[in-house]
Amino acid sequence: MGESVTVEIFPGEKRGLDIGVSSVLGTRSNQEDTVFAYASGKRALAVVCDGMGGLEGGELASKTAAESLAEAWFEHEDIEDIPEFLKKQALEADEKVFSQKNESGESIEAGTTIAAVIVRENELYWLSVGDSKIYIIRGEEILSVCQEHNYRMVLDERLGRGEITPEDYAAQEYKAGALVSYLGMGNLSLMDVNRRPFFLEDHDIVLLCSDGLYRSLTEKKILSLVRQNRESMKEAAKALTRAALEEKRQGQDNTSVVVLRYCKKGTEECE
Repeated sequence: MGESVTVEIFPGEKRGLDIGVSSVLGTRSNQEDTVFAYASGKRALAVVCDGMGGLEGGELASKTAAESLAEAWFEHEDIEDIPEFLKKQALEADEKVFSQKNESGESIEAGTTIAAVIVRENELYWLSVGDSKIYIIRGEEILSVCQEHNYRMVLDERLGRGEITPEDYAAQEYKAGALVSYLGMGNLSLMDVNRRPFFLEDHDIVLLCSDGLYRSLTEKKILSLVRQNRESMKEAAKALTRAALEEKRQGQDNTSVVVLRYCKKGTEECE
């Protein structure tokens, strides 16, 4: 399938941030992912939204959420409290998606995940709702910094508290992938936002992706592909989505990624 990036912006000025974006359809008939990436000076915003709802519903939901956050970010040149900003924007995007209606005036009954990061100088802040992921790659290590907000998380918590038995867990595992939090619920309460900044080090890489990537490739494979293409984040992004497509799984989902590399002195010195 051809590559389809919904939103992609790269200004000419890049001081310390190299960004790559790639988004593919997989075997799906329509693209429900929306991707946004922007970097200027020493600040950046990256967003991956994975819509749900079929036909135009998921596409509209993901686009609405991504645009809502991006527009708010551009309106505020100097955000004092970034975690609070991200939390507020998640709630606003949730309400906007929930309120969307079709041409007949009926609710579209769609939703979307969101994985978003803001970089300011060497500070990294993130927002995650749903099961899209944010990874940090440092050297030969890769770490997912957010939870998958699905029913498996609920089962794990209940099992840990002794509220259910392993047998109960196994009996309900068939619905473990169902999301328990996403934008468009209308009463969003569960999200991951880091209250304190994660301080990026020279050559750190941040990867945002929809579930089409990590359900196709292992973390070891993802790390290997990024490391092999570390000279160019654009090439790294394309390598990831290409590898996901090569898995040729039945029902291969839309797969979208944003890859950001932080360089203390600038992208030229980072080569």
